[in-house]
Amino acid sequence: MNTTASCLLLALFSPMVAIAQLTVYSEIAGFDTVTVTGTGGAESKLTFAGTEFLQTAKYSGVASALASNTITDASAAWTDDEFNGDSGSHYVEIVSVNGSKTAAGVGATRTIIRTTSNTITLESGLPAGLGSPVEFRIISHWTLATIFGSTNTAGLQGGSVVSADHVQLWNGTGYDSYYYQTAGIGGAGWRKVGNQSLDASNTVIRPDQNVIIKRVGGASVSLVLSGWVKTGPSSLDIVPGFNFVPNPYSVAMTLASSGLYNGNAVTGIAGGNVSSADQVLLWNGTRYETYYYQNAGIGGTGWRKAGEQSVDASGATILPGSAVILRRKNPAGFTWVMPQH
Repeated sequence: MNTTASCLLLALFSPMVAIAQLTVYSEIAGFDTVTVTGTGGAESKLTFAGTEFLQTAKYSGVASALASNTITDASAAWTDDEFNGDSGSHYVEIVSVNGSKTAAGVGATRTIIRTTSNTITLESGLPAGLGSPVEFRIISHWTLATIFGSTNTAGLQGGSVVSADHVQLWNGTGYDSYYYQTAGIGGAGWRKVGNQSLDASNTVIRPDQNVIIKRVGGASVSLVLSGWVKTGPSSLDIVPGFNFVPNPYSVAMTLASSGLYNGNAVTGIAGGNVSSADQVLLWNGTRYETYYYQNAGIGGTGWRKAGEQSVDASGATILPGSAVILRRKNPAGFTWVMPQH
């Protein structure tokens, strides 16, 4: 893992902006330094990271009505497209359901695609079966510009599509690559590979999206991530096949504490043997190591590392600011409810 875990909770407390109803939140600020490893003479080096912190919440309220992909708050007085379009991309997070901060659906996030005076429309449907009242908050998405700087103040190597460092984002089927262009046709700024003239600085990095930095510069670079510490559970949709998921918390978690295995292959990862079980792949700094939950046979039951079926691997660590690959072999997806860490 290429992350230097140096998170410092600053114990800075601040009320949220535009808080509705009577609920009051306090937030804890923090930062972490991610070491983007230099090549040291090699062709390139990879650093795997997650966003780890949140931007400031813009609004908090209680839904007065819910539909499949809309939330209405009768107390709101929003302007049209306040949380989408030219105002920047935002998402909604479910904070509590029927008074519970651990109920089904809590921690789910959905991107906002339309805003009216008191209703937001979401890119995808809300979790099924949400009981009233539903408390939510609206948060700005991170972008290439807000993480790395609109002029690349993070210090990644700029240049052409060939000579610059690349930031790679998973799109569901493959990686989209971005880089900071310093000169030439199309001018300077963040660009997507294949489109050197279109500004890509507002490319969204979702809270459930991991980031790969492909470094071609020889020296290592320190990337400082800062913001508000994530609290409450996280609810992540896992689909069949490969899923690239960050640790959204500012502290480490283990396979045992992750909530991935709960004994039910419908609501968590499927156990089995090294061939049949769902797999969790963790980066060790040079390569991925494969883990799975063994539920029978030689070596007993529990978390195991491929090739070590008798050694307990439940303490394998997912560091803050890091990401995992989850390979779902089961033909149906599930919602990973990640406990607060």
